Amino acid sequence: MKKSIVMLISLLFITAISALLLQNLNDTQSYITSQNYKINKVQLMALVKNAQKEASAVIKKYPDDLPDLENVPLDIEGNEILFTLKEYDRKNVNLLKEKNSKKYKNIEDLFFDNNIGDFDNFRYFFSSGQTVKNNKQLDNIIDNFVKETYNKNIQNIRNQLGFLDTKDKLYELYLYVKNLGDFVNAYYVLDKEGKVKYFELGFK
Repeated sequence: MKKSIVMLISLLFITAISALLLQNLNDTQSYITSQNYKINKVQLMALVKNAQKEASAVIKKYPDDLPDLENVPLDIEGNEILFTLKEYDRKNVNLLKEKNSKKYKNIEDLFFDNNIGDFDNFRYFFSSGQTVKNNKQLDNIIDNFVKETYNKNIQNIRNQLGFLDTKDKLYELYLYVKNLGDFVNAYYVLDKEGKVKYFELGFK
């Protein structure tokens, strides 16, 4: 019974996103007769925003029953869309500023469980009390750690390290949208009410 509910939620979610994105494209095409670089970027951003809104609505409606949706592909009138929605399960590196080792023991265990040495060296980057607020800061710390220790194994757990407080349930939404050679990557962290707690967007 529970598996059937999970499958139904997944199908409803995918159907809702497809319908919403298709409607968005139809609305756009009604007043755009020629594509150019700027218009395509605006359309890509609109697709991302609509997908985020639909994901937020589903999370709010099913906060405890939402299945992981990993790399679900959609093709909406030539727009390639790939999205992943799953529960946020990252270790908060900002806890490494704490003097109480019990508060960051789960991060230390993660290093040891994955045979990554130099945990104390990694902690050193937080000794100044710096607070990590985005992925770019965290990536810089990891890059510097690799340069100083010559230990690349930390890359194996990069997606398990974060910087947000996880006392309340959170969700990660990854979106990849491609159209006419342009593509956009978007990353959201949403709370159980579907509200955006963190957001990144990048065009290439």
